[in-house]
Amino acid sequence: MRDEQAADAGHAGDAAHVADAEHLDRALRLERLTVAARVDAAARAGVVGHDPQDLHHALAFLDVLDLRTLTELERELDRPDSMVTRPPGTAPGLAAFLGRRYAASIPASRYHPSTSVPELAARLLDTLVFREIGLAHGTTMFGRAVARVKDALGLPPRDSLAATGFAEYGAPAVFLLLDVAASFATVQLTRTSAHITASMGYSGMDAYADALDACHFMTVPFARHLLRWRPAPDALVSTMRRGRLDGLGISPTDIDEDRLLTELAVLRVRLPELSAPYSSWHGPGAVRRRPRAGAGPEDEVRRAFVVAPADGDARTAGHAFQQRLTRRSWTVRARERRARLAVAAAAAAMALSSTPAWTTAQAVSLGQVFLAGLVGAVGVLAWAALLADREEDFFRTAATLSRSTVLQGRRDAALVSALRLLRPDDLARNRDGGLGRTVTVALEREGVVVLGRGWQPVARFHWLHVTRISAPTVPAPPAATSSEPHPAPSHGRTVHRVDFVIRRDGPDVAVSLPLERAKVAWTQRSFVETNPLKALVSGMESARYGWALSPAVAVPGRPDANERMRLLTGVDPVAGTRYEKEALDWEFGPRPRPPVRARRRQAVLGALVVAAIVWAVVAPVLALVAS
Repeated sequence: MRDEQAADAGHAGDAAHVADAEHLDRALRLERLTVAARVDAAARAGVVGHDPQDLHHALAFLDVLDLRTLTELERELDRPDSMVTRPPGTAPGLAAFLGRRYAASIPASRYHPSTSVPELAARLLDTLVFREIGLAHGTTMFGRAVARVKDALGLPPRDSLAATGFAEYGAPAVFLLLDVAASFATVQLTRTSAHITASMGYSGMDAYADALDACHFMTVPFARHLLRWRPAPDALVSTMRRGRLDGLGISPTDIDEDRLLTELAVLRVRLPELSAPYSSWHGPGAVRRRPRAGAGPEDEVRRAFVVAPADGDARTAGHAFQQRLTRRSWTVRARERRARLAVAAAAAAMALSSTPAWTTAQAVSLGQVFLAGLVGAVGVLAWAALLADREEDFFRTAATLSRSTVLQGRRDAALVSALRLLRPDDLARNRDGGLGRTVTVALEREGVVVLGRGWQPVARFHWLHVTRISAPTVPAPPAATSSEPHPAPSHGRTVHRVDFVIRRDGPDVAVSLPLERAKVAWTQRSFVETNPLKALVSGMESARYGWALSPAVAVPGRPDANERMRLLTGVDPVAGTRYEKEALDWEFGPRPRPPVRARRRQAVLGALVVAAIVWAVVAPVLALVAS
């Protein structure tokens, strides 16, 4: 017992000694850098353009920096090509280097938001640790590369990549990911911004922002690939040439291969040397070999949906801005691969039709075999056209339902139970409450309309009763087994839902729709492609506030718009106002007739599919059974 107490006392003493040593080391480094900042400011006091506030901000910044950042600052000051003493294009000196970064934490105006000091310190540490990557590939995409790597690894977005990434994944892995990300980002930006010229004026700024958003250079599958295989630069370029990186979410990939190879090879040999000083930053646990579960949620959403413009020539501005959002599923993949599926179906039908003749030792009729192959190919093409027409039928009908956003998703138990709780009388007719296999939600000027089977309105909710719209991502549940008490996350189907939170007497109810496709009105297609759910929710929130600000309601000089806006935001209660009666009359008033859909084309395509199955599959099977 005494030995254990003595050991505990010894460990406590060692910990206290280490803490005191670190505190003393930090104090000495802080004193050295503070003196350096004062000497630097005094030496440049007479320089034209020197900001006297830089010294004040630099000293305030030094007080909050941790020991690691102070150590990196000292190392940077000792370099012959230091970013502090010889910065490109800015004033030299430690006071300017730190002071102008710290100034971002002070809001210049109400339109210029500030950045928190811990976030600025994290950016400073990443700039110092990964200085060689920034100098080798340029600083234009450096910040975006750091952010994308953190997102792909599942690290906190406001923390330092060096501090959090080295602790979990090790310094060599993080240096490799950031170097590859910066290399791809630099070459991709050259490709996406090639059309921008100085003559474009202010529109060139929007085009440049679109060019930045169009660069997708780091995803969770790509990070998993890099951590597992550690490919050489030439192997990585060869993988891109074969189109393998498209399946990992990297785009665009039609970029300059020679320049990409040059960018990848600049620091690859030096990466072990650059990461060696940070081997002690690794945490006590084992080094992760793959990204965290649930990493990269925004990138996963981007890869889960296909964005396409509306078909046909745009006759109006609203039609030109319509974007079609479709969730990637087996139907989308089947339509994309219909040519290969048709060839496979033709071969299978030919083999199946010739099987009865071979079993009975009869002569094979080549004409019948080729006819069966043709019928099989036509059947697959008709099936793919049927899938495409069913989706096109939704977008055609959506254009007649609303000029705003229209959504469609699959019916599930959560959606039915929420609607039954809100509209028990309307959904009491049958088990599914009149909801078909798919449920459509259309946005009108007054609110949200839920459409069921046959595009019949099932429920309506006024904007005064819709308190919030969100798009949470629900991952697939893990597949637990008896041998795994803590199973790995499932790689199954992730559900992307759109929640409409409805106000009622008692707790609010969320009407949650599992999203499959949507018609979105948005001016910039690149933003929808990069942030599909964010654009969808933003468009619906705009329609919600448009009820209070639409020209038909809000007239300059009338307090009507302000009054409605206060009701929407929840500042004033809705109960007892004249707008409550207006909302209830719209929700429970007469409902318009649903649109009439012509399904003649789908009937013809369905008949072709059935005939092809009977001719190429059922008939040969029956003949084989009879023989």
